[in-house]
Amino acid sequence: MRGAPGTWLLSALLFLGLTAAGFAALSMVFDGPPPRFDARLIQPEAVATILLFLLIYFASDGLRLYFVLRTIGSRVKIREIFPLVFINFLFSNITPLATGGGFAQVWYLQRHGVSVGASAAATSIRTILAMLMIFIAAPAFQFLHPDASTGEFARITMQSLSGISALYLIGFILVLRRPFWMATLIGTLLGLACRLRLIGEERKDLWVSTVRRETAEFASGFSGFVRGSRRDAAAAVISTLVFLVTLFAFPALLLELLDYDVDWMTVIGTMSVVTFLMYFAPTPGGAGLAELAFAGFMASQMAPADLLLVVFAWRFLVIYLGMAIGLVVSVFALHPRTRPR
Repeated sequence: MRGAPGTWLLSALLFLGLTAAGFAALSMVFDGPPPRFDARLIQPEAVATILLFLLIYFASDGLRLYFVLRTIGSRVKIREIFPLVFINFLFSNITPLATGGGFAQVWYLQRHGVSVGASAAATSIRTILAMLMIFIAAPAFQFLHPDASTGEFARITMQSLSGISALYLIGFILVLRRPFWMATLIGTLLGLACRLRLIGEERKDLWVSTVRRETAEFASGFSGFVRGSRRDAAAAVISTLVFLVTLFAFPALLLELLDYDVDWMTVIGTMSVVTFLMYFAPTPGGAGLAELAFAGFMASQMAPADLLLVVFAWRFLVIYLGMAIGLVVSVFALHPRTRPR
């Protein structure tokens, strides 16, 4: 983590810039007015409901990692886990493809007595559990509700999810059951890239070695999760499910508070698709692309005058708020410990 502050700062600025660009693009594409304040969102009952959703959202996020760690045999105190929720919110959203959150969490867990291998396995399994659920839910929703999205782009995108999800699940099974096969396939592709002079021989050998090690370690870590405590494993799965359902339900809650007649299952299914797409966003935290994807899939379910307000409120509750708390938590939780002289 040393030497990283400058990189994190640049990533954070990039996140802010892309977020602003995303909202500007939304305003142009959908020709909507600027976000307007709506007092219905701060009525006492509305605030209480939002706070309840946030409590479930953050608590289930922490519990899913806690129970994964217990399943693979690592014992940590539950009070040590919840700072990781907000650390992950901060770092995973200022790094492309959500890579930074895992590194920060491994570093934090190592300081609390969890080995690097166990920390890496736990954070990977926690992410994989969520991805498996999303990659199954998104095409399932498209199959059960093919006409949920009226936009042509949204419809075509949703129809393409089944193939992508199937390829992902096949790859996951191969890594889990036959890690050597997947490592060999990737090694062959890297060898071809080397012969085409796209990468050097030294880099190719390094990447092949890394792929073989990582696939073997992941397969071993996930097997340990499967062989671990069934009660803790079930708790990890349930916590992940609660976390995702709460995440997907936030837009439905906002629309309900704005007096829309909401089909909660349709909104939750649509948000599983939006979240699926965000896994492939190359920008930090999906900034810019997340706002556009949300609007593309959800615009038909609300009035144009409410679109930017709902998009901003959604991103504020599920991302910006956690990042702001994570900034404060990280200052104290990741601060180097001073050694007594």
